[in-house]
Amino acid sequence: MGRPVTDAPTSERVQGYTVLARKYRPKRLSDLIGQPHVVQALSNALSSGRVAQAFLLTGSRGTGKTSTARILASALNCLGASRQGMEPCGECASCRDVARGEDLDVIEMDAASNSRVDDIRQRLESIDTRPARGRYRVYIIDEVHMLSASAFNALLKTVEEPPAHVKFILATTNPEKIPETILSRCQRYDFRRVTLGDITQRLAEICAAEKLDPQEGVLRMVAEMAEGGMRDALSRLDQLVAFAGARPSCDDAERVFGLIGRKRLMELLEQLAAGDARAGILFAEAVFDSGKDVAEVLAALVGLTRQLMLVLAAGEAAGPGLDVTAEEVPALRRVAQRYGLEGLVYLAELLTECRQRVRRAAFPRVVVETTFVKLSMIGNLESLEKLAARMDEAADAPVAPARAQVQQAPWTGEEAPTPWTEPGGAARAQTHEAGVAEGPAKAKAVVTPPTHATAQNPPAAEIPSARRSPTEAEQKAVSQLKKTFRAK
Repeated sequence: MGRPVTDAPTSERVQGYTVLARKYRPKRLSDLIGQPHVVQALSNALSSGRVAQAFLLTGSRGTGKTSTARILASALNCLGASRQGMEPCGECASCRDVARGEDLDVIEMDAASNSRVDDIRQRLESIDTRPARGRYRVYIIDEVHMLSASAFNALLKTVEEPPAHVKFILATTNPEKIPETILSRCQRYDFRRVTLGDITQRLAEICAAEKLDPQEGVLRMVAEMAEGGMRDALSRLDQLVAFAGARPSCDDAERVFGLIGRKRLMELLEQLAAGDARAGILFAEAVFDSGKDVAEVLAALVGLTRQLMLVLAAGEAAGPGLDVTAEEVPALRRVAQRYGLEGLVYLAELLTECRQRVRRAAFPRVVVETTFVKLSMIGNLESLEKLAARMDEAADAPVAPARAQVQQAPWTGEEAPTPWTEPGGAARAQTHEAGVAEGPAKAKAVVTPPTHATAQNPPAAEIPSARRSPTEAEQKAVSQLKKTFRAK
């Protein structure tokens, strides 16, 4: 039996493939997307020679913090004669080794897996050693917020007064977890989320370089899922191309990422605005039965709600941050007007809360269904201003004075009660008339005087209706409630 034939070219292609996020990683400061303030500040520092001893790079994931740290390390130790300005040349031995993570003068450390004080002390043992090839020994500590308190204390004095040939570059996604003593010794640069337009444009450039031809709208969907992270967008694009080939469509993106089309989401919001709770329940059933990522669907609804708020707040002009085409604006404005600004705020808050709860809920389907039912009742809600106005009207309305209640005087026994003045009087009147025929003494013995209860309580039909005036305590309570509504 012969050996199976191996497709050598295919095997080589698989082994030699580099994912897009690494292949198109920035190698110069000018390659950074969406961070012009960082590029300008670092370029000026390098050109003027005013390079601090420690930098702190903060921001959300995928915005270029670690890439910028490596670019800065390359620029400090670049040996190439062909470098332009303060940009690293990318061709010398030092630049190539830094890009591969093999340079002896650049020590990279992941604080997430090396958070103990012994790990920091081990790295700092060789801090007095002169650089092997470049001008500086650069320490890059990624996710520095993961260090323990003892590790931060061990790092503190060295960051404050390092040797002249040492530079520190710290990167983190949670700067609030870093001690103030470390923050005060670093130059801090905050990396912003990359805008939707910048991500879409960069993806289009990469698709052109890779000879990919995605359908219209695909890159926008990928950019929306990235949530401001360029690396996330490239990873999603890589996954989509692996699934659908060189010509991915919107349907392919919906299937591979578990998304729902924008048109369907707009229809759902219109149905909920019309009070159709059944449509919301059926939508939730379809999402769960199809196995789609519920969190991603809710995130898409939150993003769409944000755009509706921007369209309604901007009026006829295009609002800031409104990344939609001109053809989409009329449909967005129509749906936004059905909710109103207050309804859209309530819609965004409820969907955001639902997305947070659905991840840890024992019955996520029930959470989503009840949320959609609540959203279908938005039209029945009344604003706080209207409630406060109604309370003002009720509190300021004049109170009618209570009419004096007619009370019947107690019977003295000298005259028999009549049927129209007391219950049971008719029977006693007949007895009184019968007794008179036999004599006065007999009449007095037969007629029984009314009791205290019957003399003091007139018939219910003759009690006049009176409106009670509010007490002082009730007036104070109403006034306090009105103040609370106005404050809200």
